[in-house]
Amino acid sequence: MGMPRLSIACRLRRGLLQAAVLAGAVLSAGLAAAQPLQPGEAYVTRFSGFLYGATGPIIDPNGTVGSILDVRAPGQAPQGTHWLYEPQRSPVTAGQVGQVFGVVLDDANPPNVYLAATSAFGLHRTANNAQWMPGMWGQGGGPGTIYRLDAAAGYQPRPFAQITLNGRPNSGPALGNIAYDRFNRQLFVTDLETGMIHRVRASDGADLGFYDHGTQGRQGFFDAESGQPSSLGPIGFDPNSRARIGDCEGRFDQTPQCWNIALSGRRVWGVGVHRNPARNEVRLYYSVWSGPAFDDPGWQYAQDDDKRNAVWSVRLGPDGNFAGDVRREFILPDFFAKQEDIARAGFSQPVSDISFATCGPRPIMLLAERGGIRNLGLAAENPFATPHEARALRYELDQNGNWHAVGRYDVGFYNREAEGEPYLNANCSGGIAFGMGYDSNSWTVDPSKRDQFVWITGDSLCSPEGPCYLSGQGSRVATAQPAGGFGQDSPLDDSQVHGVQGMAEGAFEEINPNNTQQAPSQSNGTTSAGLGQSYLIDTDVNFDAQGAIVDAELARNDATKIGDIAIYMPCEAPTEYTGYFLVQGTEPPPTGYHYRYGSHSTYWSHSRFGSHNPYWSHNRFESHDRWASHWRYASHDRRLSHQRYGSHDRYRSHWRLASHDQRVSHNRLGSHDQRLSHSRSGSHDLRLSHARTGSHNTQLSHNQKGSHNQKQSHNQLGSHNQRLSHSQQGSHSTAQSKIQQHDLTLSHNQKGSHSTAQSKIQQHNPTLSHNQKGSHNATQSHNQKGSHSTAQSNVQQHNQTQSHNQKGSHNATQSHNQKGSHNAAQSHNQKGSHNQTQSHNQKGSHSTASSKQVPR
Repeated sequence: MGMPRLSIACRLRRGLLQAAVLAGAVLSAGLAAAQPLQPGEAYVTRFSGFLYGATGPIIDPNGTVGSILDVRAPGQAPQGTHWLYEPQRSPVTAGQVGQVFGVVLDDANPPNVYLAATSAFGLHRTANNAQWMPGMWGQGGGPGTIYRLDAAAGYQPRPFAQITLNGRPNSGPALGNIAYDRFNRQLFVTDLETGMIHRVRASDGADLGFYDHGTQGRQGFFDAESGQPSSLGPIGFDPNSRARIGDCEGRFDQTPQCWNIALSGRRVWGVGVHRNPARNEVRLYYSVWSGPAFDDPGWQYAQDDDKRNAVWSVRLGPDGNFAGDVRREFILPDFFAKQEDIARAGFSQPVSDISFATCGPRPIMLLAERGGIRNLGLAAENPFATPHEARALRYELDQNGNWHAVGRYDVGFYNREAEGEPYLNANCSGGIAFGMGYDSNSWTVDPSKRDQFVWITGDSLCSPEGPCYLSGQGSRVATAQPAGGFGQDSPLDDSQVHGVQGMAEGAFEEINPNNTQQAPSQSNGTTSAGLGQSYLIDTDVNFDAQGAIVDAELARNDATKIGDIAIYMPCEAPTEYTGYFLVQGTEPPPTGYHYRYGSHSTYWSHSRFGSHNPYWSHNRFESHDRWASHWRYASHDRRLSHQRYGSHDRYRSHWRLASHDQRVSHNRLGSHDQRLSHSRSGSHDLRLSHARTGSHNTQLSHNQKGSHNQKQSHNQLGSHNQRLSHSQQGSHSTAQSKIQQHDLTLSHNQKGSHSTAQSKIQQHNPTLSHNQKGSHNATQSHNQKGSHSTAQSNVQQHNQTQSHNQKGSHNATQSHNQKGSHNAAQSHNQKGSHNQTQSHNQKGSHSTASSKQVPR
């Protein structure tokens, strides 16, 4: 298969960024290679990649599975762009430690790094199933190995501990995640096969014992949400069970049902340690994965609360041992609503990582979900988890010791438009950690701002389906934007970025906003302020030793191949939380907007990073900044000014429920279906017929007076005029900025651009919008003997005279001509853009009366 076409992002980066940072990036990488971890730096795990061998795809033994990422000095504000030249160093490879997911740092100075063997990137056997594939496990290790990377040895790895259950080795499912207890100088690690949580002494790797949630935890616990003691039936582990390598009913490595992963209800993954100084109590927190994965027969018969994922805890005694007092802290909020999703994955995906604010004065817990475990094959797309259905969640502690869900971090720019509800940016890949905030002048880490940033591992941070913003496009100069695609002048970056996302800790959203169950449209589309103020890092190194961009790295889809993250942030533990507990009764409702924790509080008043927040309020980066307030890619950007599903974007203007949508306008069995009406290489293929340089070309589809020209699209009285768009009494006024924005009489002139009464009535007049000489002409676009004849396509659809007028829609001179869309006199005149008499005439294409009549 040929290499995908490179986006404009790649070309612009090559010209704009390479010359500026080439020498510095390469030199600093070389000088820093031997340095130990520095405060503010991260360690990130990922899948090693694969090669093609004689018998098919094989693990790349030289591929990186973990490395240090230097995120201390981005040098510019977070703007929702790909941080391309992030320094990385000290990589470890699959040949050294195998595949690893969990990572944790101890409290040494500098810290040592611990990595845990994993099946999160699949289990892989040789083609003849005779042995584990080289690179599956590391040197001297196996499925139960913890590796230690000693700072004193330059982070060269060595086997540190072998996790066994009374001498029984792990047979394949490997370990879940790992946490460090700095109060007792020990590690905790979860075992995905046995469901046990093991204590490991940090000094020498000795196994100090284990805790069995399936029997010890379930049979007697305090249910924090109900405030009552409770119990569940025990679920034990059979020590005689094994991964069924030789007797699996299918190919072992691609059949997780044969891997012997622990049963639902005792399957533990994420783990973390937290001390509450108000109670002088240290507790081990862990996540329990309850779901139908791996064809678990018990899940469907479990009681309702036992069917859902939950976070539990057990108290640790003065010696660090398990001391009972088990609590089920909370049940995770549901993610899925459709029955087919629940039958496949349960009510939500599992929590694979738990982190706490260990330095700051506020008691905060962060959770990262991951899209389960699977193996579709080394060369498959999205091979190791189900993408786009995992969240990053935030909980806070009240003075009674109970945790409450307060928000969700948007991860990645893709919003599940293809998958369906819930329409969220749920691209977490399973890792989350607090980090240091940044100085807003130099944009380097500020050691005094501990726990003020959050770093999350994620898939599809940028992608063709969910482009992020394009680096280097900070100019205020306004230019006409193309009507479709991400072409030469697009401010969006559609390259593949899968790795880590960093954002302010307060940049969280509602867990379940009101519009998540509705298909995105012009009326309910939203933007994410948090994503627009984030750093996005691809864990692949995107440039070579000379600093030249490697095109293949920006075009490869690495979704589901990203692991966990840990941040080095030395500090003393908080001694009190007085004044910072969550006040009972002020936790946010599960849906809705703009309520959070009572207005007029200095911390919560005007949302998490809006006005009156000490970090984001009115500094040079946020309100009225060139990046956010009035530049050409903020207001007047097709994703921001006209919402995410705005006008004249190939995905948004002719949106899913409007004209020319493959699934709605041309139904599943009808003409213009990719698989039925046109063959894979035929006309109207998304990449061939309407390629990025095809129809909607900036020179052909939109002429010299094209859409979104400042002088023509938005006239003198247009939107964003200082006197009209932002009223005289001030943007960002608490009374006016959040009430009167985009008033019909001020922002969009008198009778309203995009009003529901005018914009959506009777669209696409065949005489104006789809008239005589354009593409889709019956004689030219679809040859007389071609597809869409009444005998060959679908007989009763798309009458030539009525639906796609005989001489075609989208004519360059007539569909988008001087009197066409967004002309100053017609598109945005006194009666509003998309005037019903001109833009969407009374006899519009695809009306129920005209588009779907029986052909004559």
